[in-house]
Amino acid sequence: MTKRVIFSLIGILICAALVLAHGKPIMGTVTEVTKDSVTVKDTTGKTIVVGFENATKFLKDKKAAKAVDIQVGDRVVIDAHEDAKSKKLFAEEVQIGAAAPAAPAAKGTKKP
Repeated sequence: MTKRVIFSLIGILICAALVLAHGKPIMGTVTEVTKDSVTVKDTTGKTIVVGFENATKFLKDKKAAKAVDIQVGDRVVIDAHEDAKSKKLFAEEVQIGAAAPAAPAAKGTKKP
């Protein structure tokens, strides 16, 4: 009985460590895209550069996509990890959403 409890606790700790290893996903609006990376302005206004790897998965509308499908203004959710040597972020998965809606016109101004 004690062995079961110990193995169960070890299993739970391993699962928790795997879930927490990647940290919080990066969510925000794309401000720049290159063939190797994407720059995102996150929900706090911070600018974050995330590189792409050969194994990076891209999804748009829950279907396979490619890096070239990312456009400036798109909203993204990125699951990334930090490289131990370079301390740079690299995407494991990029979920591409719709572009952010345009800001409404100020009151009292006429539309052309």
